[in-house]
Amino acid sequence: RLEGEISAPSNSLVEVEGVLHPEAFLGAHVVDPTKKPPVNLTKTNVTKPGNNDSLKSVENLLMGAMGNKSASGLVGVSENSDHDFETMRTAASFNFVSSLVAFMAFVLCRHFCPAVYCKPELMPFETADTGPLFRLARGLFDWASSVHSMEEDEVLKHAGLDGLMFLEFMSLGRQLAVVWSVVIVGVLGPLHYFLHSSTTTDPAQFLSMTSYNGLILAHLPRSQQLLLTWGHVVAVWYLVVSSCWLIYLAQLRFLVHRFNWLKNIPPPRATTLLVENLPKECRSDDALRVYFARLFGPQSIVQAYVVRRTDRLRKLFTDVESTASRLHLEEVRQPGRECPCASEVDKGLLRSTLVDLKAEASKEQKKVEEAVQQMDLKVCSSAGFVTFTSRRMCMLALSPQYRADASQFTTTMPPDPEDVIYQDLAKDPEVRAGGVLTAGALLLLIFIIWAPMIATFLDKVEPFIASVQNPQARHLLQGVMRTGVLKMFMSCLPTLFMAIIHNFLTLKAGAWAQLKLQDWFFAFQLVFILLVTTIVGTVLNVLEKLLAHPGEVVYILADALPGFSNFYINYILLSCFLQVFDLLRTMNLAKYLFWRGRNADPAEARDLSEPEDQDSDGMGSRMAKVAIHLVVCTVFASCCPVILLVAWLYFALGRYTYGFLVIFAETKKPDMGGAFWVKSLRHLFLGVLIYILLMVGLLSRTSPDREPMICAFASILALGFGYVRFSSLSWEALPFEAVAEVDSLQHREVSGDYRQPECGRLREGRRESLGKKSDGTH
Repeated sequence: RLEGEISAPSNSLVEVEGVLHPEAFLGAHVVDPTKKPPVNLTKTNVTKPGNNDSLKSVENLLMGAMGNKSASGLVGVSENSDHDFETMRTAASFNFVSSLVAFMAFVLCRHFCPAVYCKPELMPFETADTGPLFRLARGLFDWASSVHSMEEDEVLKHAGLDGLMFLEFMSLGRQLAVVWSVVIVGVLGPLHYFLHSSTTTDPAQFLSMTSYNGLILAHLPRSQQLLLTWGHVVAVWYLVVSSCWLIYLAQLRFLVHRFNWLKNIPPPRATTLLVENLPKECRSDDALRVYFARLFGPQSIVQAYVVRRTDRLRKLFTDVESTASRLHLEEVRQPGRECPCASEVDKGLLRSTLVDLKAEASKEQKKVEEAVQQMDLKVCSSAGFVTFTSRRMCMLALSPQYRADASQFTTTMPPDPEDVIYQDLAKDPEVRAGGVLTAGALLLLIFIIWAPMIATFLDKVEPFIASVQNPQARHLLQGVMRTGVLKMFMSCLPTLFMAIIHNFLTLKAGAWAQLKLQDWFFAFQLVFILLVTTIVGTVLNVLEKLLAHPGEVVYILADALPGFSNFYINYILLSCFLQVFDLLRTMNLAKYLFWRGRNADPAEARDLSEPEDQDSDGMGSRMAKVAIHLVVCTVFASCCPVILLVAWLYFALGRYTYGFLVIFAETKKPDMGGAFWVKSLRHLFLGVLIYILLMVGLLSRTSPDREPMICAFASILALGFGYVRFSSLSWEALPFEAVAEVDSLQHREVSGDYRQPECGRLREGRRESLGKKSDGTH
């Protein structure tokens, strides 16, 4: 909080206490008489009637929905106070005890239901001479030891490259927290404490005494002012340079794994192109093959396949597989559990139903294939797959522009054959465009109503917290309830986003939905978790002010963010507990026990209970959640050094808990080859940029000299150089010389086929029909 102007000579400074007041946001405080004062953002601009009247009406509507509260107040992000240390200590104790209880429950569940917590191929060998108590005691930390000692090649084998790089991102966060702590915690923290000790020595204000908030520089000698301001300038440069360097080294290590992953992609994925926007004359298998054979030679093409519109056939195919699955469960049911007569009648009915469905599906298949031969546009879509005989020919076919109209014959590398969403590829361009517009409108609606929804819940909870008489209990509720409510509502967002993505956007593969979810979820968290304190009024209000005065962004960040740093410490502490709770795999355990109660054997029950919820626990959602935690600790590193210690705990603990889950417990998902990793590193660069802007604003508010602010702002050049250097490392495709080298080696066994399942042979096997589900994409 900027408490006000201090009447003093030209070196007068303001008091920074980290509490956001409207006056502070309005930029009405003069830092230095020689400087140009911040623009008063509340000043009503003279605008012309018309569209601005409509915009004003929208703003008034949003203000009414928000109840004239700030966005931070709506979502429960609370300001720093004198009792924050006691609140944090109480919340940390509660989280520790809760984590201990969750961990012991995990050990017991893992002992009695091992199939839920270990893949069949990794099931530990149990010797006959070891009793159950010995195995239970050994199971306390053997999983952590296995995660720690597992080689990267083994992680790649069991979790894929995406799983490996997710764990590497956790390790990178832990490494950054340690490196930054050397200067920020080791130097700035004690310096803040020493300067605060001249005004207070109350142990209850430990968090405030170790932070930059609340320091009244005008009361300090000139030498201490210079030491503090230039110390923070050095810290800014240190954080920026070390971040860029460590990210660059991490990306170099990733490229080694990425190129090996690309080399090991089996055919047909390695030699196939996804071709979209096909002209009408090429929308059949034969026509598409003839076109590419004319360009690259008949000997270069293995097959061509145009995606069909098979709504009715797909429904029949699903009915066949579900009926076959039900029949299988009836046949393996143990006798004596139900009436034999009823069971026999049910099985006979299922067999006859299955025969009828197969006959009907076979007739529909013939109709579809006849329509493709006739190039019927009601069946033939504008997307297809072309498989080449070699990687070199495939790469050559990827780059050219095929026609003067560049929108035709757009080529990309295809997803995994088992992960393709053919019904989305079959959509017309007009349908795709309408879906994008609808998805955008729904996102805007969620963006508008999300904060008032949280506020409605908090309005019912906060009176109960205020009525608690016991101070310890009140501190516990204050430390856990607000962060818990925010996390609870945020955990619902991935489900909403995935519903929008799957129903309105065009996806080429299930894993690509996770990539889109990662972007949306991270952006939403960035606004409603980190930057929510900067929203005074409505989002439109803030955007209007920034468009009018872009330079004010540093003052907005400086006035808003530091005063809420203690809330984010509790937020990360709660996340540490939730990581331990994730080890329980509660939903998978419940489904496993349900199927075991229906007499399924352990392996079968595990298949039916997998995968975990791909909305909240998919790779996109997890990477977005981990990235926002790293961005939060980056932004508040200098303002509140203690947050780096809590962040280290979060990433160190997550490296083991998530390491166990993705390596040992969860089914292996379709691999995007590290695309989630690259997105998360870009999100980290954005976090470092916000950190620079925040520190520039703080130094501008608190320093009588311009030099510290200018020197801190110059670190953007280092960040830009680091980002350009990072972006120059091409990761998406193999170098052509590497492609030629792979082609010269012995070809690997073919894995999968780019053909719609319903257009192939009708499968009867129950386990085979669950293939898509076990991938975690459908």
